[in-house]
Amino acid sequence: MQRTLAAVVVSTFLAACLTPAAVLAAPLTPKQQNGITYVNGGVGDEEQAAMKAQRADYNLLLTFATKQSGAYRSDVQLDISDAKGANLVTAANTGPMFFARLPAGTYRISAAAEGKTFKRTVKVGSAPKEIVLHWENDNPDDPGPQD
Repeated sequence: MQRTLAAVVVSTFLAACLTPAAVLAAPLTPKQQNGITYVNGGVGDEEQAAMKAQRADYNLLLTFATKQSGAYRSDVQLDISDAKGANLVTAANTGPMFFARLPAGTYRISAAAEGKTFKRTVKVGSAPKEIVLHWENDNPDDPGPQD
């Protein structure tokens, strides 16, 4: 009986060690502000896997990076406002991935780090809208791709 129990414990331990991080990564807990559900994370391989596993649940997908080095940023002050200018989401230390579920419409995104603020107007619908902001080379005054 003890050998059987020991074998079960050892095999369970080995299975856990050999299971890919994406399977073990617990989903990050979504948050809400002003009726907007969002999730933030992606620091490290396990969080990146957890974020990627949840991306189908959101229609605004933001990624913050440093272009030259390819390093992700997790120090971004993010504000999302509706077309009338009402602030919907304010989040400090966001990144490198930030996903939000927004009603269809036009939104203003402001993302700031290292004294550089990006402002983008984005139209969001049911299909995911993905935006990657690079701090080193992108022009913060560039409005981004136009719909």
